[in-house]
Amino acid sequence: MLQPNRTAAQIINRLREAGFTVNIPDEPYRRIYQLRLSRGWYFGTLDVSADKGRALRISMTWQPNMTNRKGNGASEIIGLLNTLPEHGWQK
Repeated sequence: MLQPNRTAAQIINRLREAGFTVNIPDEPYRRIYQLRLSRGWYFGTLDVSADKGRALRISMTWQPNMTNRKGNGASEIIGLLNTLPEHGWQK
């Protein structure tokens, strides 16, 4: 069962507050829980370490033009969430 650390839990809560559906798998895959994210035209994944519960990386895609943003580590993930526009990214 996923046991996120404080920062990862804050990221997950922030995604949920922003209207994202966060699907958490029952079991890790190779020591990583890959959480599936979706909200309207957005979809993506958030990888969380199974061992220490750290947020490792995020990948978000805006479907209409398939524009993708990625971040590694908690600070980059938070930075990406800070710049997440309501209606997608421009290519």
